[in-house]
Amino acid sequence: MLDQIFELSRKAAESSLQMQQLIFKHWTQDWQAVSPAAFGISPDLATTMHKRLVDLTVESLNKQRETVDQAFKSGIQAIEQVHRISEAKSADECVRTAEDVWRKLFDNFKGQAENQVREFQSWAEKSFELAHKTAA
Repeated sequence: MLDQIFELSRKAAESSLQMQQLIFKHWTQDWQAVSPAAFGISPDLATTMHKRLVDLTVESLNKQRETVDQAFKSGIQAIEQVHRISEAKSADECVRTAEDVWRKLFDNFKGQAENQVREFQSWAEKSFELAHKTAA
């Protein structure tokens, strides 16, 4: 059972990481190929925009790090709870503890995914707002 929990956690983490990488790659690949002059943007303004985009990305990555730290804390708690399953005195207690572990893991993965989508949405909104301000 512990192996299943670890395998599920590993697969969820890998899937989450791949999704993040694909989204950031998709959103940033076109920005690097276009010169600011093509849009009539001065080099100073382009430098300012670039710095702001970097700042937004760093802020987003720091929030992602906080999410990963929380996921590790939740994983540690799940491992502690799984250990309690082996100490269960009855089958009912074992089942309740196992269900609790699965429920908490699912809630944690769900919350992590929601946070990642929310963070990406915030980053995208700020990026578009910055681009709109620059174009004006």
